[in-house]
Amino acid sequence: MSEARIFTVRPLAKQPRSDLRESFRVYLSPTSLAYLKLSPGNVCLLHVEGAPGKTAIAWNAVGDIKNTVVQASSTLQDCYGIKLGDKLTITKVETELKIADRVQLQECTSSEKLSKYGPLSSGDKGHWEWSIEFPLLQCEILAVGLGFDIELKGQRRSFKIVDISTSGAATQTISRFTERSAIKIGDDVEIVENPVNLEVKGSGLGGLSRQISKLNQILVDFNSEGLLATMPGFYRPNRGILIYGPKGTGKSSLLQRIQSAGWKNTFVISSNMLDINSSGSEGQLRQIFKDASFSQPSVVIIDQIESIAPKRMSREAFSLAHALSECIDSLGKDKVLVVAATRHPNNVDDALRTAHRLGVEVEISVPTATARREILLAIRDGSAEPSDALINLMAEKTHGYVGADLFALLQISCRRARDRLVHDLSILNPKIVSHDVAGDAVPDATPLTISEDDITQAMLEIRPTAMREVFLETPKVRWSDIGGQQKLKKHLRKVIERPLKFPEKMQRLNVRSKKGVLLYGPPGCSKTLIAKALATEAGLNFLAVRGAEILNQYVGESERALRDIFQKARGARPSIIFFDEIDAIAAKRTGSHGGVNVLTTLLNEMDGIEELRNVLVVAATNKPDVLDPALMRPGRLDNIVYVGPPDFAARKEIFTIWMGKSVISPDVDIDELAAKTEGYSGAEIISLCETAGEAALDDEDESGQSQDIMRHHFDSAFERVKSQLTSEIILEYEQWSKLSAF
Repeated sequence: MSEARIFTVRPLAKQPRSDLRESFRVYLSPTSLAYLKLSPGNVCLLHVEGAPGKTAIAWNAVGDIKNTVVQASSTLQDCYGIKLGDKLTITKVETELKIADRVQLQECTSSEKLSKYGPLSSGDKGHWEWSIEFPLLQCEILAVGLGFDIELKGQRRSFKIVDISTSGAATQTISRFTERSAIKIGDDVEIVENPVNLEVKGSGLGGLSRQISKLNQILVDFNSEGLLATMPGFYRPNRGILIYGPKGTGKSSLLQRIQSAGWKNTFVISSNMLDINSSGSEGQLRQIFKDASFSQPSVVIIDQIESIAPKRMSREAFSLAHALSECIDSLGKDKVLVVAATRHPNNVDDALRTAHRLGVEVEISVPTATARREILLAIRDGSAEPSDALINLMAEKTHGYVGADLFALLQISCRRARDRLVHDLSILNPKIVSHDVAGDAVPDATPLTISEDDITQAMLEIRPTAMREVFLETPKVRWSDIGGQQKLKKHLRKVIERPLKFPEKMQRLNVRSKKGVLLYGPPGCSKTLIAKALATEAGLNFLAVRGAEILNQYVGESERALRDIFQKARGARPSIIFFDEIDAIAAKRTGSHGGVNVLTTLLNEMDGIEELRNVLVVAATNKPDVLDPALMRPGRLDNIVYVGPPDFAARKEIFTIWMGKSVISPDVDIDELAAKTEGYSGAEIISLCETAGEAALDDEDESGQSQDIMRHHFDSAFERVKSQLTSEIILEYEQWSKLSAF
């Protein structure tokens, strides 16, 4: 016998016949047939490493193909569990093809059609057995798993072969059907299946233990040795799963794990495979599901399902949702699982999100600190760096980061550590340059060590995915950058830190965390700086939103933008949403329909059906008297804080902070400046200092010598910068502040 040659499985070069007559032919080049000592029509054995051999009919390929290629139909691939690209060997079978004595078929009509037609009665089985004989004779070569659709009496039912009896030992997987072969439809023959144990492995995939456990509970029904037979008669296995979550949370990785769970065959559907704008796409879809039914247990994977089955907003929108629904319904009792994934579940057609289709929804949310630690450990995968202490630190600080962000964060941290190592080595040996470090020039190079500073710098480059679309800036303001307001700072620290650091204490005393803070006061009194410092000091994600930017001329768009902001804040919690100029969207209701809708949406998001947890809303306004009273009731902006002009101590601190970053002459008296700026806002004091600095620059230009900022420069600045806050304005704010809870 000729030595074994390795062949690669490729699809047929021509359209297969509708009568399935050529299904179990394998097409080889004339050279390969001669090499294997095969003639067209000979029986041959296909052997994939690690699997039992399968028999087929050797045939001469149409056209030129490589001598290492074997072409096989999709029917053969599905029945035998062979995939395109698989490597196999082919040998000649000396024995003749056996004739089938009896062919056992089982009905696999969809449950939707069965509910319409009713079960096949014993009296009708004979008619269907007679009707199916003709297509079996046309096909001639049969194997277990082969399926047929038969129409009789206005009913179209589906059947598949579950057992073939032949005389003698069954050494071949195909048989010849003749007029002498008997046909039997029914479930009374015991079918022996190869035992399978489907399981999604969780190793190396951190933060998804809960989701993997839920999936494995579902897969029990698809194991041939499962407990499905012990369940009540009304029990039906889950047919479909919808996995959803933000970008980068691990949906695709989880789909890959599901694919490799041990199925007999897997089928992947994507918008790239299907021409969704043509009628032929429905046929492609139905064929995939038909092939899956012939190769059980199998799984159908659909990533980005919203691209092929979007929610139909208009009649013009083309969708395969109806065809996909029919395909899932047609599975009946078949061991075929459909798993789909999407970022936006609400964009998927509602017809699919039902209990008997994609009935199980698995959410992959933005990971918590515990989940982030699991992800980081999975990425580290046994490496020594970063250390466990740094892993814990990263897990605590990376609020809103998803798995993809954490992976990128570690990559940049490694590069920074490498660059630092190269720099240190170059100082020790100036002859060493960066491209020498990895080579033999530095045999005793210091091991790479990732530091906390490497991670901190990397976090400035990698922003959390959950915040990217609405994130405007990285707050870098600390309490030390804001002069005065000590009582206010202490109060806000309590509002933020207590729910994060002492939740058990609050739960013991039945105290809920505050949901909102309203900062009001004259312009320029550090309301925005306070909100930024609040987020920076607490290490929270910060969403800065200007009230006027939400408003949109199109109906419903303003409300949609507001809902999106709160949705992203929930996904990236703990977080702060800062509304500057809140009065632009939350003024008292006067009958303006658009403004009322925006305000109603804001009220519902803050204290509606879906509870706002670990998201603090901070709002700032110069016009507290125009705000709608409903916004300031308990449970919404219930911390009303007056941010007034700085007092003497605060003004002195503002001058000290600014002058600490400049060059000031000894003749400048901070106490004197603080006394003269009575009634100035913080912004006006900063403007005064900068104006004095500009005066010093003018003197430098004239004299050509460096100048410190001197007292006469401030005197000049006082002439140009006047306070805009009158006593009447301050009095109005102070009177309104009597309503404040703080």
